[in-house]
Amino acid sequence: MLRAALILDGAEITQWQKDALDAARDLLDIKIVLSCTNSRTKKNLTKNFLYYLLNIVSLKNRLTRKVRLDRQEVPVVEFDSIYEGSWQRIPSSVSKEIADSNIDVIIKFGMSLLRIDEALSRIKILSFHHGDPSCFRGRPAGFYELLFRADSVGVIVQELSNKLDAGKVWAICHSKIQHHSYKKTAINFYANSRFLLRKALINLANNRPVDIEPNGKNYRLPGNLLVLKFFAILFARKLRRIIYGAFYEKGWNVGTAGKIEIKDRLSFDPVDIKSAKIPASYSFYADPFFGVDGSKIRVEALNLRSGLGEIVELDAENLTLLNILLKGNHYSYPFSFFSGNEEFLIPEVASHSSPYMLAKPFQDERKILLRGLEKYRIVDSTMLENEGRIYLFCGMNSSASDCLYLFSAEGVDKEFKPHPLNPIVMDPSRARMGGRIIRRHGRLYRFGQNNSFGYGDGISICEITKLSGDDYEEKIVGSLRFNDACGPHTVDVFEDKSVLDFYVDKFSLFAWYRRIVPYVLRRAKGELS
Repeated sequence: MLRAALILDGAEITQWQKDALDAARDLLDIKIVLSCTNSRTKKNLTKNFLYYLLNIVSLKNRLTRKVRLDRQEVPVVEFDSIYEGSWQRIPSSVSKEIADSNIDVIIKFGMSLLRIDEALSRIKILSFHHGDPSCFRGRPAGFYELLFRADSVGVIVQELSNKLDAGKVWAICHSKIQHHSYKKTAINFYANSRFLLRKALINLANNRPVDIEPNGKNYRLPGNLLVLKFFAILFARKLRRIIYGAFYEKGWNVGTAGKIEIKDRLSFDPVDIKSAKIPASYSFYADPFFGVDGSKIRVEALNLRSGLGEIVELDAENLTLLNILLKGNHYSYPFSFFSGNEEFLIPEVASHSSPYMLAKPFQDERKILLRGLEKYRIVDSTMLENEGRIYLFCGMNSSASDCLYLFSAEGVDKEFKPHPLNPIVMDPSRARMGGRIIRRHGRLYRFGQNNSFGYGDGISICEITKLSGDDYEEKIVGSLRFNDACGPHTVDVFEDKSVLDFYVDKFSLFAWYRRIVPYVLRRAKGELS
């Protein structure tokens, strides 16, 4: 456990900072709180008035509200910083007190640019920055990423030095941009920030800095004209979103193709795959998976009348409907898993239940609850047996586009325990599971949905380079896209065959109705709070 000091402004922190400390509680022993009493921000109201207005309605949210630090037993040292231009310096008497306290690490949540004196130069000082320094340096957080339609907002924990952006980066994540809303984008990257301090401390302890070049453009606060342009762009995006939701819907379908090779980029065209013919009672097919012998394909079929997903089986050769496996509630992502000479089905049931498996013939009386996961509502559960251990990859119902979680157990009937690096991936371009993990030439490859700009529009192929009960690493090695359609967002492979889903946007006067009906039905069942 690291002996730590905190730098705050006025002994207060924001909610997301408190959450970050709570997530790293088992790694930190906070010995002292340094409270700076004279931090101030110089404002140019004439030039940046509209930005400050935007800040109030967007960056000021439930995660940035100030809260008191609840550590009554920890001594608090108040001080006035010394200003050196735009930099602040801690008085030498306070610096010496910190150095004499045998502090291992300082977590900087307050003050502005910090000038580090000799007494503090021997201590690691960690600070958050909202922005990927390889693309976006400076401030404000998320503004320019949204303006220029970037694919994500980066967040880093970096080690400070007396040279701007020259310290080591100890953790990084990427957060999904809601391209129509600055406030929702900000809430998202602040929410994901709470996981990053723990990752940084683990990497620091193992001396594993992130390899990144901080050579992005250094941005400044936007002037009034640029903020007006920003408002206009977001208004247009929001209007397009409303029109799409009211009159357009995704026409999902599944199809089979040949063997998928791992390449930098692999594209499909719907005319190159064999597509299913969807019965009149269903509006789409999606989330396809082969059964263990490859003769059947299970898919989510959206019931046209109820708006709820059902799990149905198709013949793998001609893609005709064979039978209905699950219906009545909302089911999707029918992942199948073979263990102990028995096949199990793990449907997504996050809307109405904690996760469970079904043994053949996949009926309720064959339900097996996943031990250790009773308190979770998880999506896209994908199991992998590797070196005698069962791993379960999944997303949480509230954050699946950004965050991938990993649990493991000694067997399918044993207790699943969370991975210490959870969430193991934080990146909208690959976090959400998009199919079965496959083995090729002794290597493991994971399909991750690319949800950076829209749901289900492409797959990132990730090679898993480290997998154990306490370590995980992966890297992107390829991608899958359709040429004249959107997708895939789920892929499965059996021997020399593959099955994928895709969609095209379809105009419909009743698209709004089909969105409202399942929402009302699920709310009536108590599945939505």
